Amino acid sequence: MSMMANFKSNKYLALKVALFYIFMATLWILGSDTVLSWIVTDPDMYMQFQTYKGMFFVIATGFLIFLYLNPKIKDFNKSRINLLETESLLKKRLDYELTTIECMRLLQEPGDIDEIMPRILKKIHHTVSNSRTYIFRNEEDTELGLCMSQVYEEVSEGIEAQIDNPELQHLPYSEGAPTLLEIIVSGQNYSYIVEELEEPEKSILKDQGILAILIIPIFSGEKLWGFIGFDDCVEERRWHKDDVNLLRVVADGIGEAILRRDSERELIDSEERFKALHNASFGGIVIHDKGFIVDVNQGFSDITGYSHDELIGMSNYTLIAEDCRETVRKNINSGYEEPYEITMLRKDGTTYPARIQGKIIPYKGQYFRVAEIKDITEQKLSEELLRESEQKQAAMIENISDVIAIADRNGIIRYKSANVEKWFGWKPEELIDTDLFDKIHPDEQENTKDFFLNILDNKRDTFSSKIRYQCKDGTYNWIEFTGRNLLDDPIIQGILFNYHDITEKKEAEDALLESEKKFRTYIENAPYGILIVDENQKFVEVNETICIMTGYRVDELIGMDMFSRVAPQSRDEAVKGYHKLITTGFVSEELLINRRTGTNFWMRVDAVKLSDTRSILFARDITERKNAENAVLESERKFRTYIENAPYGIFIVNEKNDTFEEVNETACILTGFSEKELLKMNVYSRVAPESQYKGIQGYHELKSKGFSSVELKILQKNGNGVWMRIDSVRLSNGRFIMFANDITERKDAEFSLIEAKMLAEENNRMKSEFLANMSHELRTPLTAIIGFSDVLNDEIFGELNYKQKRHVKHINNGGRHLLDLINDVLDLSKVEAGKMELNREVFSISDLLGDIRESISPMALKKNIDLEITNHIESQEISADKMKLKQILLNLLSNAIKFTPDNGKVSVTAIKEDSEIKISVSDTGIGIPEDMHESIFSPFTQVDSSNKREYGGTGLGLALVKQFVEMHNGSIWLESNEGEGSIFVFTIEDLN
Repeated sequence: MSMMANFKSNKYLALKVALFYIFMATLWILGSDTVLSWIVTDPDMYMQFQTYKGMFFVIATGFLIFLYLNPKIKDFNKSRINLLETESLLKKRLDYELTTIECMRLLQEPGDIDEIMPRILKKIHHTVSNSRTYIFRNEEDTELGLCMSQVYEEVSEGIEAQIDNPELQHLPYSEGAPTLLEIIVSGQNYSYIVEELEEPEKSILKDQGILAILIIPIFSGEKLWGFIGFDDCVEERRWHKDDVNLLRVVADGIGEAILRRDSERELIDSEERFKALHNASFGGIVIHDKGFIVDVNQGFSDITGYSHDELIGMSNYTLIAEDCRETVRKNINSGYEEPYEITMLRKDGTTYPARIQGKIIPYKGQYFRVAEIKDITEQKLSEELLRESEQKQAAMIENISDVIAIADRNGIIRYKSANVEKWFGWKPEELIDTDLFDKIHPDEQENTKDFFLNILDNKRDTFSSKIRYQCKDGTYNWIEFTGRNLLDDPIIQGILFNYHDITEKKEAEDALLESEKKFRTYIENAPYGILIVDENQKFVEVNETICIMTGYRVDELIGMDMFSRVAPQSRDEAVKGYHKLITTGFVSEELLINRRTGTNFWMRVDAVKLSDTRSILFARDITERKNAENAVLESERKFRTYIENAPYGIFIVNEKNDTFEEVNETACILTGFSEKELLKMNVYSRVAPESQYKGIQGYHELKSKGFSSVELKILQKNGNGVWMRIDSVRLSNGRFIMFANDITERKDAEFSLIEAKMLAEENNRMKSEFLANMSHELRTPLTAIIGFSDVLNDEIFGELNYKQKRHVKHINNGGRHLLDLINDVLDLSKVEAGKMELNREVFSISDLLGDIRESISPMALKKNIDLEITNHIESQEISADKMKLKQILLNLLSNAIKFTPDNGKVSVTAIKEDSEIKISVSDTGIGIPEDMHESIFSPFTQVDSSNKREYGGTGLGLALVKQFVEMHNGSIWLESNEGEGSIFVFTIEDLN
């Protein structure tokens, strides 16, 4: 009702002002000359009064209108202030949301977190307008306990910074803020007026001049990393929930960013350790792919003489002697992973013998072949010396019945006594330079290699073993051999072996060991770990699988206590399980086991009692299953914590019956219902009638698309209606999750803004109608003034002196200027009132641009401005309102020339894009500040609005241009910076 009353009041007010103005103007036009001629008889005096009578009429009429309109204007200003306050509230809420988004974007940027933090503080400090914004980081101290140190700060002007305050560095919580620590550890907000706090917090904060404080904890994962806070040193400020929400979101984002940066830093450290180990490796390491080198270590650069950069990208075959390249190519193509010897080339062209071994490894997300290369020049020299020594010793051992053999440290045979042919059929030269293990039965090769390594580790000690050795005819004979490390002996310089045939003896033992052999085969080939335990709880037998699981060798596990590798947290279960095994004969347990490397893994142990002195244990690695179970539990815990502590209402909905399965505490607060009451409802139960249809639409969209977002009015338990924004998404288990935010304040503000907008639009429409209807009344007196001044200027009724001519010219120019202004105002008012019509016609764009050039060229020539008009439209004819398009271009060009200094340049370019004509007008003038790019198209707006502005004009030209462009279904925009010229671009629809 009040709005309609305002409308009527404004109409009556406008009508009264119009009638009063018409009456006064009519009275003045009809009677002023007559009255003046009665009073003044002197012609000169009469002409002077004629000059000032118009000014007197304007002053008198304006004063009367002012006395009448002044109280009305005050009421209008009061209404406008209320509208501005509403707009300010909405703008503040928008600023908070934009600040939140900007802070989250900054935290996603790559780079040092120490450079990002100050930018975030500066952003939120500017938005909240508090005295001080800061971040403290926690530090562990074994003596003082948990301490805090200020690491970042942003302060307002006039507020003393505390970043360099030594009392705020490494400050124990126990001394400075025990209550603060208790609150933020639980994840709660620390929001207080300082006078309300207890000691010691109260004294510490008052010493810094703080009146109000707000602190939010920062968690990096599960760890309390520190906190972020606001101080107000100007007023005892009660922090708004928007302040708390902003700081909470930023704190959570910082915690996630710190956790992510720590993970990235650990990855980089790991890569650096790998690189250091890579370069520190003995010998050369080459990573290559498809015949080209990808990476090398420093050792390989030292061997070849090439630098690291020279080697990268080089063909690996370039470094291999020509007669060895085919061997290397075959080994690479077949994936051969055993070591072999080749001849390689250095940078200076010399050759050297090398031992090479390659494997396929993952590297930087791909699979490459890596080769380890060793320069064995010294080894080859030693081998040559060894051959000479062997020849000398051959005569000494020819008559020994046992076979004598000497091998180097790499297992290569350097000597065989002649009687090897007697026992095994091989000639000594057939075995020289072959691998010691080649003729050993495959079943004994691994044990023999371990035996060989044991000899290498124990110099001068003698070791014995029994193995099968291959004869030349392909059969195997059992031999018993002894070995001794004589590498440091100046004559032997190798591993000395002597052996003899024990085949007959061994065959006799085979029958005895057959059953044990079958059992051993079963144990060794089992897919799970097998351990046999004696009555003293010691391992007496283990298989290879359990060695792989634990990282221990067989000989290390044999004799080990069965509980020694059980982790402390599983020790009690293991002991109880063993007692159950002894009493019942069977037990199954899941235990945490320590590997040799110090890491832990989960093992399922199924044990069976074999006899009073033996039990067998079957072990399987179940770490992956345990990790998966723990991950599920952790995920569920985090999800539950998130739901319970979310700042908005959360509803879990069953898709089958549309009922609530779970709700959080915030949902109960929003609706006023208890959790038990809400779980009995469905999604439509509390939707207000006016929102039912929209609610049904949103829910159907959720079911069909998997997500939806709607704004609904919800009825609380007490019957009050609140507006909520509900964002929903489908979960993977036949359920939906809905997030509800209370937007009642925003909705109320929107409704108020809409009402104010409607009032402003109605007032504007009334103004436009008034000006459009008054066009004749306003033009009539001006036409008379201009006409009579033209008559006087033409001296039809007599000559005028110089002074009179100058005054008449001023009257004529002023009248014409005022008429142009009124025409612009009336045109603008007609457009706004909807009374301006668009008269489309088909015409030539080239002819129009030619007319424009002729009209505007004199104005450009006065300032020596280069005027350039370019037409790129192939189709010469277009459909538009020719006069309005011409007025658009004339207004834009006259502005461009007016604001461009002498000797500048103004350009016009016309192109056609699809069904639109696009025309740009650019200049090299003074430019337009960025903050005026929108307002410059408003009526009466100018770049220089001061009283002493250099450039003339009314500020209506661009407003008319914008209206005429939009009447053509087009748009206009501006590209400009102050001092850099301007480009006005507009488009109009071409219906030709």
